[in-house]
Amino acid sequence: MRLPAIAASVVLLTACAGTPPKKPASAAATLPAAPAQYTPPCAALPPAERSGYECDRRSILAMAGEFRVRFVFDETAALAPGYQPRAPQRSGGTELVEVVRDDGDTIVLQHILVMKMGEDVHVIKHWRQDWHYQPASLLRYRGNGRFETEAVDPATAKGAWSQVVYEVDDAPRYAGIGRWRHEAGVDAWESDPTRRPLPRREFTKRSDYQALDVVNRHTLTPAGWVHEQDNTKVVLHADGREQALAREHGVNSYTRIADHDFGPGREYWRKTQAFWADVRAEWARGFARHPSFVLSPEPNGEARIGEFFALAERAGNGEAISRAEIDAVLTRYGLALTEPAATP
Repeated sequence: MRLPAIAASVVLLTACAGTPPKKPASAAATLPAAPAQYTPPCAALPPAERSGYECDRRSILAMAGEFRVRFVFDETAALAPGYQPRAPQRSGGTELVEVVRDDGDTIVLQHILVMKMGEDVHVIKHWRQDWHYQPASLLRYRGNGRFETEAVDPATAKGAWSQVVYEVDDAPRYAGIGRWRHEAGVDAWESDPTRRPLPRREFTKRSDYQALDVVNRHTLTPAGWVHEQDNTKVVLHADGREQALAREHGVNSYTRIADHDFGPGREYWRKTQAFWADVRAEWARGFARHPSFVLSPEPNGEARIGEFFALAERAGNGEAISRAEIDAVLTRYGLALTEPAATP
């Protein structure tokens, strides 16, 4: 395996950036056929438990595995006068999803891209999703790089799970809360309306809007699982006014595969997981210290990502990376941590 250079890693993250298709793709061309045999994750539970906590947990854990991923985004409506909808976007990749923490009420899934290009295999730490049962608070994105910790009403939290999504360097992106439903043979979770930063697929290409307002839906399928997004692209004016620009529908489909070697991804994670655990811990320490903060640049910032990837490369080569080095990066980009935590 040849690990990519830092700059190449950042560029390759545009594997999910999307490119216009040569001709419109039909649903049949986009979606795989469902396998004839499928055992839902909760099938072995007693009937009385198939709509509760343990079934929710099994549904979240069922999103781990080895997948071929397709990203499909279509603008479906122009909402601002004079707006011209953009071309559809299609892209994809091969992705490993690992369970890196399961404490019962908290489940952490780490996505790792393992892409074969010619004779080279490129391994890139991708996004991360944390699931929390009955959360007391959420770190909400407000726009223009600002995040605020928001208390969750106990009535809203009861029986619900939050999903918190993080960038490739474990910077926060967005958080939503909702309930898993297990009905008609389908296991699915849907979020409340959630504000998000610009997606990476458009961050470097567009400046005509500043945020997405989204309802996220995760659904298990016989083939794997699918992440659907009902997106509204929003212009955030300096005076506080907002203007909806366009509506978009997104479908990220994760299809289980057995014909791709994900060994390099597991090897990368073996070598770097302790470093990334320290990074997660220092981000979390920053969130606890700063109920409100602004990341500069926005969460997509390639300079910050490049610094963390450079540290990860050193860690993968066997070098010890101190918490102080991690804190210095966080402080430079808006989450001040001037007193490094003692490394256990």
